[in-house]
Amino acid sequence: MECNVIACLDNIPLMQIQRYANQSARFISAYSQGLSGSMAAWENQNQRYHGHQTLPPWMAEKAKAAYA
Repeated sequence: MECNVIACLDNIPLMQIQRYANQSARFISAYSQGLSGSMAAWENQNQRYHGHQTLPPWMAEKAKAAYA
């Protein structure tokens, strides 16, 4: 089974893995700032700030206001 997992992971492009990791980091940042799942998804889709995998506090407040 371990060989199958390694073989499957070798078929996934590195760029796709990196993009998934970056998006996951943005969701973690959004959750840590108190956003719900739908607010975090909205914020990540409408992201104009491309910082280091985190959301600035003003963007979290904007997302909370949009869903209030």
